[in-house]
Amino acid sequence: VATRSLVSTCVGHTHRVQAVAAMPDGQRILSGGRGQVCVWLLNGTPENIFSELHKCCVNALVALPDNQHALSGSYDHTVKLFNVNDGAVLRTFKHHTSYVFSLALLPDGLRFVSGSSDKTACIAYHGLAPQ
Repeated sequence: VATRSLVSTCVGHTHRVQAVAAMPDGQRILSGGRGQVCVWLLNGTPENIFSELHKCCVNALVALPDNQHALSGSYDHTVKLFNVNDGAVLRTFKHHTSYVFSLALLPDGLRFVSGSSDKTACIAYHGLAPQ
């Protein structure tokens, strides 16, 4: 911060980046765009690229406290709970009837809120055991 200099750039998305999130370990970040979620090391090296999580643009991302999972929200009206190491989708939440634009993890680490263009904010348990 003191030098106000760029630390690194993560290059590899095939379309615009619409969502970013920091992993709790402070060593990785997530970025999302058109149907794609990328996991990056802070030096800009791609760790994983998942191209089949959603059918449409990923608009929102949030990392879970276990440092192994994250949530993604999309134009496909869904929120997906996935493993950041292998891309496995553990759950798909279909509680919205339109685009999901925002996600936030509640302080308990067990629930999240998703915001949608269907004019609702939904609170749900992601279903993973507390760490």
